[in-house]
Amino acid sequence: MDNALYFPFISVPESPWFTRILLYWDKVGSIIPFEFVKAPDLLSRYTTDLLTDELLVQVHPGQYLHEVPRFRESFVCFIESLPTHNIMQRRASLSAHNTFRVHAEKMQDIADYLVEVKLAKKVDCSWCDVEKKTAGEFMGYLAALLGKIEGVDSTPVTDTSANLDPFLLASQSAERVEIRLAPLRKIVLEQLLPVPARQVAIATLRSFKQKHGRLLRQFRYSIEQEITDIADMVDPDLQKHRLEAFVAEKKAEVEEIAARLSEGGIGDIVFSKICAVVASIPGVNALFGLASAVYSALSAKRQHPGSSALLYAAYVQKEIR
Repeated sequence: MDNALYFPFISVPESPWFTRILLYWDKVGSIIPFEFVKAPDLLSRYTTDLLTDELLVQVHPGQYLHEVPRFRESFVCFIESLPTHNIMQRRASLSAHNTFRVHAEKMQDIADYLVEVKLAKKVDCSWCDVEKKTAGEFMGYLAALLGKIEGVDSTPVTDTSANLDPFLLASQSAERVEIRLAPLRKIVLEQLLPVPARQVAIATLRSFKQKHGRLLRQFRYSIEQEITDIADMVDPDLQKHRLEAFVAEKKAEVEEIAARLSEGGIGDIVFSKICAVVASIPGVNALFGLASAVYSALSAKRQHPGSSALLYAAYVQKEIR
């Protein structure tokens, strides 16, 4: 997909990682409730500036969630499949005020359910304090769902790799995932998407994207196709070898991208490692964790779970060129 959808926060991060997202994807969105349209001061200045310069678009969840047949039911099933001791831990976490504030427009009537099972507390008519782990799972679920809806058509992206973990694990037993071939694979990409080491002025970013956006998009797309194929490999040694070979094969293209960035006044270049989760593997039908919930929520629309093949996250290590 040529669009990206940031989560879990409403305001986007002012960081080299997010600059990469702005450069390599055609359209980048953030999940922003309608309420913020009339109160833009609730957003960060950086987010507002990106919206003004049309480098960022608003995705209003209330505009699309009515198109999801099983929005509430599928997330409820995911939560109810969790072990009892896990639920008790989360309730204790809520009591300790270990929470994440989520807007009501994003949650719809899921908020009422989470309050009922003591995993959330309502703040007012607009906000709900949700137990932190549960909130993280919900925001991943929401972003993946919205990304599959026509009109959004976006790859979910996040700046914390832990936000992808719920898509990799079964809700009931991690051991079962180890026994079976997991259809969701996490691959770490190294030295493939060069980005500025420091924050870039929005005007410079927009100018560079207008000039070289097609080159960056085609390069990223070629990477996505390859890592989807690599993820289908069962043998981890072969998979590692193919990844290393692929990085070597892309060296010339990476150098060209890096040169264009340098020439465009972008400054020093950083190769930040990122994680990519492949959301469907050819020939494997079973899905686990949040991926299963997302597919279930959209099942009445008959959407294939692989219609949004990748989720991206930042990776903490950096290698500076």
